[in-house]
Amino acid sequence: MNNTMYHLFFRRTAGNLRRYLPALLLVAAVSSCQKTGFTYNNVVDNNQNTDYILTDTLTVNVKTVQQDSVPTSGVEVLLAGKNTDPLFGTATIQSFFQIAQPAAVEIPANGSAYDSMVLMMRPNGYIAGDSTIPQELQVYRVTSTIQTAKNFYYLYNNSSFSTESTPIGSFNGLIRPGTDTIVTVHMSDQLGSQLFTMLVNKSPDITANNTFLEFFKGLNVRGGPNSKAVSGFRATENYLVMRLYYHVNEIITTVKYVDFKMQASNLQFNQVVADQTGTPLAPLTGNVKELSSASTGNRVFTRPITGSATRIDIPYIKNLVYMGQFFKIMKVYMTLKPVLGSYTDSRLLPRMALCEVNKLNDVTDTLTYGQLTVDKLYDKNTNYTFDITNYVTKEQTVSDVDSRGLLLTPSATDSRTTLDRLVTGDQKNTQNQLKIQLYYLLYK
Repeated sequence: MNNTMYHLFFRRTAGNLRRYLPALLLVAAVSSCQKTGFTYNNVVDNNQNTDYILTDTLTVNVKTVQQDSVPTSGVEVLLAGKNTDPLFGTATIQSFFQIAQPAAVEIPANGSAYDSMVLMMRPNGYIAGDSTIPQELQVYRVTSTIQTAKNFYYLYNNSSFSTESTPIGSFNGLIRPGTDTIVTVHMSDQLGSQLFTMLVNKSPDITANNTFLEFFKGLNVRGGPNSKAVSGFRATENYLVMRLYYHVNEIITTVKYVDFKMQASNLQFNQVVADQTGTPLAPLTGNVKELSSASTGNRVFTRPITGSATRIDIPYIKNLVYMGQFFKIMKVYMTLKPVLGSYTDSRLLPRMALCEVNKLNDVTDTLTYGQLTVDKLYDKNTNYTFDITNYVTKEQTVSDVDSRGLLLTPSATDSRTTLDRLVTGDQKNTQNQLKIQLYYLLYK
């Protein structure tokens, strides 16, 4: 192959073998080529016919895609409230869950009385928004059975179940995620008194197996009308409890309680409604499911819980074959830079993954996790670096049907339990440029 074809896809920026002798250690385990007198193992090239080359001109297509639904059940995190982000818009989040039949209890009909009922919620330390202003939470009674659809294992960010129109509990106050160990939501005394009477009378709706969920299908926690932050809480049977207090007049008055604990953690989920009006993502509505980075200011956007994801394609991988018969990929690195100013008020995700995805953006495999480097001095070189050698090597030989793109995503836990997000640049972003570095050996 002549040099003209080389420069069609690459810019060679290398010297000869001797200048890159340390890099040759990388090739010790590489299989031999079929050229007489030439091998990639223990390279000996006195005639200086082998180059170890770096090129950074592979074309990369990047776009923001909108996923129809994201699984949010079974993560043991309750999210509730509203958060407004200048780049991603407003996210309104509410949670649904079942509560269990209480343990058997003997309450005397005479000398006992109902006191109060509360929903006890334990913050998990997460908040998206201003924690210095009062937060509003409301609790509603669910009126339809919380369950997955037939042949599905999850509930999703767009799943929904009907509730009563009037809240049965409310909270208004500060939630300090790093300090508070419990948030107490006062519940309806009318409902509490009804449940107390049923406990005293041993109503089958409470005491009989498999009947309680027909009577009380679950609870829904959401932000109030003036909510300005999304708060996170632990969602397990020991940390999410509706507690009914009562007292018994004996020789002395004794205060007691009955717990209705959350159950079926696989059915607890967070519903997310995103309003992207007035943001770069506003065109992602209806049948529009993707936006090229060129149409969004040479940026791409990732916030999995609202369905925004970054897809990366390297369309000319197969053209590497034209480099020649005696061409060998050694290492390929991809570097992504967060857009300066986009993460001033929100932390950078500590770990990002690259997953293989098909043409429908369905994940088929997790390939690698990126290494976050933070430039604490100037903030210009903060980046995520990914080793995509295996991906590029494999994609050289697959058919078009089997070809896969890359999806940038946080870890499974972060993507389903937070509003954390990332904005990165593409190859034409002058300040936050995406880069591919391809190291290869070429026998001339």
